[in-house]
Amino acid sequence: MDIRSKFFLAWRYFKPQRSAVSLITLISLAGVALGVAVLIVVLAVMTGFTDLMKTKLLETTAHIQIYDYYTGFIRDPDSVIKTVRDAGAQAVPVTTHPILIQFGARFIPKQAIGLDQETADNRVNLPAHLSFGKAELGKNQVVISNYIADQLHATIGSKILIHSPTKLAKMVDVQKDGKVLAHKTNKVYLPEEFIVTGICSFGKYDFDSQIIFINREDANDLLELPMGSASELYVWVKDPFNIQGDAARLRKALPLYSVMTWQDINKQLLGVLGVEKNMMFFLLVFIVLVAAFSITNTLITVVIQKTREIGLLKAVGASSPTVMMVFLLQGFFVGVIGAGAGAVLGIAVVTYRNKLLAWMSQLTGRPLFPPEFYYFNELPAHIIGSDLTLIIGISVVLCTLGAVIPAWRAARLTPAEALRYE
Repeated sequence: MDIRSKFFLAWRYFKPQRSAVSLITLISLAGVALGVAVLIVVLAVMTGFTDLMKTKLLETTAHIQIYDYYTGFIRDPDSVIKTVRDAGAQAVPVTTHPILIQFGARFIPKQAIGLDQETADNRVNLPAHLSFGKAELGKNQVVISNYIADQLHATIGSKILIHSPTKLAKMVDVQKDGKVLAHKTNKVYLPEEFIVTGICSFGKYDFDSQIIFINREDANDLLELPMGSASELYVWVKDPFNIQGDAARLRKALPLYSVMTWQDINKQLLGVLGVEKNMMFFLLVFIVLVAAFSITNTLITVVIQKTREIGLLKAVGASSPTVMMVFLLQGFFVGVIGAGAGAVLGIAVVTYRNKLLAWMSQLTGRPLFPPEFYYFNELPAHIIGSDLTLIIGISVVLCTLGAVIPAWRAARLTPAEALRYE
């Protein structure tokens, strides 16, 4: 019997008919389709979260950060910038500093990033993320996020006070026995007054809720750093996803400085996302595995119902491998059709995911993915071709393997026993 005949016979047994076996077959198909759809949706969402997280990280931080581990600041950033440029990258001086914001009676701790105006306009692209006002970072001017503006009830033109922990710490003396005394000095450190010139949003909650932007010289004054210095350098390279070569060249060229890539800084977060994706794939494959067991049950029933036909086939010359192949092909058909239907369903769900989430949020009356927990305003998703191929391939293999036991049982039947079967 040639391969075409085997396919024809397997398809004839597989074709839906008005019987309980056909209903069980359809249920098996539905199980495979749902399993594949769930796998596609979950992996697409996990991939989307990872990709969007990387994009947001690269929007809100530099590709590489260079520090002076010993002094805590870079006294002559221009010389280091020249070395960075010679290594094929671009760098800008930045001063970051924890601060305490006061607006009226409200006090909130935040992180200040001190930038030059050119850096804010070009590298950080602050104007593109403005919601209100202007991205002006002149003397005693500040750009805050919409979250911080809501916390303070501040608007464009509001005047806020920024306290420097460095200066506040000099107002007290901590004794060896733990007592805190006022510092014996006639100097009184007052907070600096800043005017809010802009309100921005980078779409990443943990960044927006913590960061304010001020002029670099104002940041140096708060931190009491020398004029023209920087706490660190932000470096950008051509390909941030293949950054190890650039980092190695910079470490060799700047042996006295600490060179950290964005992947090093966020190593734990990126590692957790990768592990979660792998674990979700491993666990959800069991859905398809359960569907494969239902295929085994269905085909065992088919073998019992088709016992006399199997006997007749073997009586007219069909070999045991031929009979086995016929039933293996039925499992293969279930896998292919179920995986195909599941792929269509999964892609459709991924495509319309945000509309589905909006509908579910309206139905439940609460957001399903609050941005303060998940950092994003909508559910990200990204279907990778290799993931889709792997899911469909594993599903077809598991379904085909699910037909092995029934196919082996059918192949073992002898014509005489099968024809006597009632």
